[in-house]
Amino acid sequence: MAAKRKLQARRRQKPARKPLSFWLRPVFVVLVVSSSVAGLALMLEWMKDPSAWPVQNVQIEGDLNHLDADVLQSFLEPMTKQGFFSVQVGEIQSQLQARPWVEQVSVRRVWPDLVQVHIREQQPVVRWGETGFLNPRGEYFSPQAHVEIAGLPWLAGPDGYEKRVLSMFAQMRKSLRPLQLEVVRLQLDARRAWHVTLNNGLKMELGRRDPLQRVARFIRAYPEIMAAGSGRVVSVDLRYSNGVAVRWQSMNKQAKSTG
Repeated sequence: MAAKRKLQARRRQKPARKPLSFWLRPVFVVLVVSSSVAGLALMLEWMKDPSAWPVQNVQIEGDLNHLDADVLQSFLEPMTKQGFFSVQVGEIQSQLQARPWVEQVSVRRVWPDLVQVHIREQQPVVRWGETGFLNPRGEYFSPQAHVEIAGLPWLAGPDGYEKRVLSMFAQMRKSLRPLQLEVVRLQLDARRAWHVTLNNGLKMELGRRDPLQRVARFIRAYPEIMAAGSGRVVSVDLRYSNGVAVRWQSMNKQAKSTG
């Protein structure tokens, strides 16, 4: 009976109160998180302040022959006034990449106040068409203003054939080098026929098929061609399967034309 009374007495006892620290712990966590978020927001706003973190210098690197570094500096200045942390690196890169003479560009921030721009300029190896150029990879680019670069060969062809024409030019130039002849003009026309002009003024018609084999035939026949006529060789037609048609300009006609 006594044991039963003890059990009932225990049941009537109130549960123990939890300490104050138990209730303060989540409040403390909420306060810490809130203050951290507010502090982070204030810090971000401070970092966006261009007066607190100004860009002091824009450094342009690269071997520039056709791009003006001062012009680029003026172009980039408005884009760097937002401050060091707010500079849109991707936007600057895309804006510069759109310029015709820029082949590749990289932009990065350098702590604490420098924006570094590295530019690889286009290298024209041949002229393409009326106003454009090709770089060593056969990629076309066209400056906004007409640019005259002395000594560049002239190439032309249908859209999309830039790399093929440039490759053909390189192979022909290598084949003709032993004769000390250079290709100064190479055209692939709409019918896919090849037309060549050499540095001595001689023109070659190669037709549509096997242009390199026909150039090789010209090289073999070149000594005989030069020895057979009595004037300057004007053109060579190599479209025949078993022969070569040669046109000379007579000495009399040449003298008359030059006075």
